[in-house]
Amino acid sequence: MTRVTTDEINQAKEVRIIDLMEANGIQATQEGQHSEPYYRLTDHDSFVIKGEKFFWNSQQEGGYGAISFAMIYYDLKFPDAVKRINEHEYAPVKSRGAAVKHEPFKYPHYYEVKKTDKVRDYLIQERKIDHRVVDWCLEKDLIAQDKKDNAVFKWKNNHGTVVGADRQGTQPMKDKESYFKGMVAKSLEDGGFTIDVGKNPNKVAVFESPIDMLSYWSMKKERVRDTRMVSMGGLKIESLKRAIKDAGEKGYKIEKVISAVDNDKAGNQFHEKLDSLLKEEVLVDHRPTAKDWNDERKNSLSSSKRTKQKNAQMGM
Repeated sequence: MTRVTTDEINQAKEVRIIDLMEANGIQATQEGQHSEPYYRLTDHDSFVIKGEKFFWNSQQEGGYGAISFAMIYYDLKFPDAVKRINEHEYAPVKSRGAAVKHEPFKYPHYYEVKKTDKVRDYLIQERKIDHRVVDWCLEKDLIAQDKKDNAVFKWKNNHGTVVGADRQGTQPMKDKESYFKGMVAKSLEDGGFTIDVGKNPNKVAVFESPIDMLSYWSMKKERVRDTRMVSMGGLKIESLKRAIKDAGEKGYKIEKVISAVDNDKAGNQFHEKLDSLLKEEVLVDHRPTAKDWNDERKNSLSSSKRTKQKNAQMGM
């Protein structure tokens, strides 16, 4: 039987539900007013969290705090839930309640490590992103590696201040084939991972994820010019609006919006929304042929490899 100490229980009690979700890659969408937001789980849309309270409507279960959340979400006994929570590291939280909700974003530098080998290997070998793109981002401090070997994509504003970040696992999660993916808590709601190409961008290109954005850049390095590339962390029109606003504050006159979102139902619906909001001469359709730009990148490399092998066999 699993046993836990009083110190372990108290440690688990200090963890907020939202931080537990982020550490375990539990996806949710924020709803409600900014002053009192609540979250709805992506995989169980009847599961709602507000502050430290939660209720799973379809199961008629609810509770308070991270321990209760872990017990219900993972179907664990109390000691196992405590152990599960304490497996991860969390940013220290000095207070609870409303004061916590309104704290400004603070990038957790203490999560970072100096090594970049895991991130570099994952992005270049697994995701097939051009090594020059990866090395440039590392050199510019736009990408880092954290203590859990996650790739961290930093969102920087016009002044170079980090206002949010994406985290992408470089190894499959324990007992799962999927990779951890999430945002650092309190990241700017309408922000995103951003790279300016050129000294005077007159275009904004939007993507659903940092990896799609870097895949696109890898494929079109010679053709991407004077462009502000933005990962929206999903499909958020607010992120596009902020990108255009911030570009204007730097003196850039945006003349084109490049839609490079996923070629799936949600991405196509978002593109149609852009089409209804923007003038025909403003919107540029750069959706991939494949599902997303990372798949497009991989497919392109595979096709090129097969062609070279065929030519070699034919003595060409």
